[in-house]
Amino acid sequence: MILYVVRHGQTDKNKYGLVQGQTEADLNEDGISEAKKLQSLVSKLNIDVVISSPLRRAKDTAKIITNDKFPINIDDRLIERDWGMCEGASIDEVDTVKCWNFFLNTDANGIEKVQDLLMRVSEFLEDIKIKYSDKNVLVVTHSAILRAIHYSLRPIPEDGDMSKLELPNLRIIEYELK
Repeated sequence: MILYVVRHGQTDKNKYGLVQGQTEADLNEDGISEAKKLQSLVSKLNIDVVISSPLRRAKDTAKIITNDKFPINIDDRLIERDWGMCEGASIDEVDTVKCWNFFLNTDANGIEKVQDLLMRVSEFLEDIKIKYSDKNVLVVTHSAILRAIHYSLRPIPEDGDMSKLELPNLRIIEYELK
């Protein structure tokens, strides 16, 4: 099974460096334009199934990059991490290292623990490996979920710091699942 994962297109909250979390936000003009540019690449991937987060920015991105040629399956486990009281704050105000360190992370300020996020995403991955074992699957979701997918499939760094992984909007990342 080939899994392609894509982070949604840019929103104004992304543009201004604000934590979105599970708050709804629309794609901005740049997000829509960049998503349209990805259509030709996505059309060459031989996608069988498209799965999206329930949040509008991910669903809209999925529709745009697939040129609205696939039904968009929604899976609630792909919703962005719950950032609790930090939603809406500047990213500069959030202790990124502590929030993304597997060993230091807590649920302070109502932020979903990394361990809980990884469990949620691991369950999703196990389910799709069974359901779509011989398919090419495109997942459109959020940066925290992409980070969790990566570290569910690859070792967590020895120091526990999961923050160093760069996850720009609209980059296709490919994994082979067995």
